[in-house]
Amino acid sequence: MLDAIYRAARARISTLAAGLTEDQLNLAVPATPGWSVHDVLAHLTGGAADVLAQRLDGAPGEYWTARHVAERRGRPVGELLDEWERASPAAEASLPERFAGPNLAADVICHEGDLREALGLPRIDREHWQPFLDVLGRLPGRLLPNTDTLVISDELGQEWRCGSGESVTVLRADGYELMRGLFSRRSRSQIAGWDWSPEPSTQLVDSFGVFGHRDDDQPIPVC
Repeated sequence: MLDAIYRAARARISTLAAGLTEDQLNLAVPATPGWSVHDVLAHLTGGAADVLAQRLDGAPGEYWTARHVAERRGRPVGELLDEWERASPAAEASLPERFAGPNLAADVICHEGDLREALGLPRIDREHWQPFLDVLGRLPGRLLPNTDTLVISDELGQEWRCGSGESVTVLRADGYELMRGLFSRRSRSQIAGWDWSPEPSTQLVDSFGVFGHRDDDQPIPVC
């Protein structure tokens, strides 16, 4: 399943990137401070190329991702997309069937959202990110005190119950926003502004985000 998700996301991003102007390629991406749209494309290309070359020292840390950008800075976007296409079969073959932790499929879906939000585009269809929400929805429960329970539900009525304590907090939020928050793509204030009952503790808000919390508000795309 994840190989198909990765392949489809690469195709969507490649089609989008091929039509961008230089100004758009140079736009800052709020979700990835210090990176432009071109830099995000360079990272996505570099991740796949490193799988093909078995050059995985330091993955998936900051040095590894920064090297992708540095090695491809100044290269035309067409060259990046051609390199990504050549490396994509190896990247797809490296993926597990189901999402259980960091991998290139999660990375490409996360960064596709980053790119679309930076460019002011609508979000991608739910079928592409739902498998990641299914798993990430259980993430906040790992940091809950033993006395607490968190019940999360989205606009479709899907529910994630975390913890078994007597103190119950209920969160109702849009599924896409949940997914982005759990990928550390929403700020503390944006997460605290969701529909909580009662108001969440700072610890509970900070429990969102596989890459930790952030304080810079992010652009919210239209549906």
